[in-house]
Amino acid sequence: MTATTPMHDAQKIPTAHPQLDGVWSTRCAVDLNHRVWWSDDVLAPGNAAFAAALAQVHGNCVAFIDSEVAQSWPVLARQLMGAFAALQPSASSPNPSAPCLAHVEIIPGGEKCKEGFTWAQRVAKICFDHGVSRHGAVIAIGGGAALDAVGFGAAIAHRGVRIIRVPTTTLAQDDSAMGVKCGVNMFEQKNALGCFAAPWAVLCDGKFLTTLPIQHWLGGFSEVVKIALLKDAPLFEQLENCATSIVSRDMKIAAPILRRSAWLHREHILRGGDPFEIGDARPLDHGHWSAHRLETLSHFAVPHGQAVSIGIALDAFLAVEMSLLKAEVATRIIQLLRSLQLPVWHELLESGQELFAGLEQFRQHIGGHFAISLLTDIGASQEVTRISAEDFRNAVTTLRANAS
Repeated sequence: MTATTPMHDAQKIPTAHPQLDGVWSTRCAVDLNHRVWWSDDVLAPGNAAFAAALAQVHGNCVAFIDSEVAQSWPVLARQLMGAFAALQPSASSPNPSAPCLAHVEIIPGGEKCKEGFTWAQRVAKICFDHGVSRHGAVIAIGGGAALDAVGFGAAIAHRGVRIIRVPTTTLAQDDSAMGVKCGVNMFEQKNALGCFAAPWAVLCDGKFLTTLPIQHWLGGFSEVVKIALLKDAPLFEQLENCATSIVSRDMKIAAPILRRSAWLHREHILRGGDPFEIGDARPLDHGHWSAHRLETLSHFAVPHGQAVSIGIALDAFLAVEMSLLKAEVATRIIQLLRSLQLPVWHELLESGQELFAGLEQFRQHIGGHFAISLLTDIGASQEVTRISAEDFRNAVTTLRANAS
């Protein structure tokens, strides 16, 4: 037998591979289907929206309910179980591939559930404990903070389990549930850690808004004011005309306004060209750089919606100070916020350098280059790449005078 000499690796590889030389660049588009349903009694057995949202979900699912929602709706977990049971073709011959609710858990509401990794990690662990695969789903029922924390936990389990959002506050329904990001608070910064994860489905039900405390009901309208200022002057005028009805919780008036806000937010995210915020511009963060800082400095005693209202007021007078906006327009904005019983001032605005440091945090958060949207008129804005400490101090002084 003749011995053979093993071929060296160098002999196996041809000497010329032009395709391996130079730069490799391939554009890859991710196919996402962002689905939203508006429906009454969304968790009632046989609800068409719920059935459509779960139509392509298979195997075990788990659900997490905001504690404040659970307190207001004590039979909610039972209703959710009934909604899942209705997805089976019959009780006598169940379909093993149909979605099955394996676990329901109550989690803290508000920013409590976003304090570090605790609750996001709990969501991920529950997915593994109950055999939830990428074909199953995590259902989050609650306000924006609960949707953020639960969404983050679902996104890191198996590198992505389907998330179904059931927003229960005005702020969640008109803004946050429409987005493609989630996260938690860390390092004394709002939303410091997180990821982008488009929801598998969003189910909006107006009945959840009927039990909201008035503070939470009104807080969500700050985001409506924001999106109107940026993109829809007629919506701003509608808010001015309907403020009294909104404060009195007239759903016939308020519901279409909330839905319009949700549509505008969603359209910007999905059709604005930058859903995952790769660029510098963040138009939807108008009023938010100071709002996030106010929340953190107050240890979240100032709720997000109210902080955004104050941030909008401050940004209006920053625009005036920088000769972008007429003073009478800023005054009109303040008047609308007040008519919606939203705050325009907080004593923490006097903290000066501590609050102004929020600009640097915001710069880092958006990717290293500073860019925020300031108004030039109602329904129009422009990107600003620098705000001086003097402009900030003068804007605070003017806002204080107009807020008294």
